[in-house]
Amino acid sequence: MAESRQEEPAPAPVFVDQSGLRSRLLRRFGWPVSVVGAILAAAMGSSLVGMQSEAPAMEIPPKPAYLPARGPLSPSLH
Repeated sequence: MAESRQEEPAPAPVFVDQSGLRSRLLRRFGWPVSVVGAILAAAMGSSLVGMQSEAPAMEIPPKPAYLPARGPLSPSLH
């Protein structure tokens, strides 16, 4: 019952941009995006370099004392 299948050639590409319009469009869109990304990266880097090394510590409020919840399993305080 095994059928012998012959090798089929690979199908041709469905879409080929021979005019190069898509690559030009992506390049025109890519340059401004990359420039904006580089500016943002430089701004972030300069903000990290300009930080004070002796910044004041954050004040974290103390945790309240733990009080067990009153329920059916907790002992009665009466």
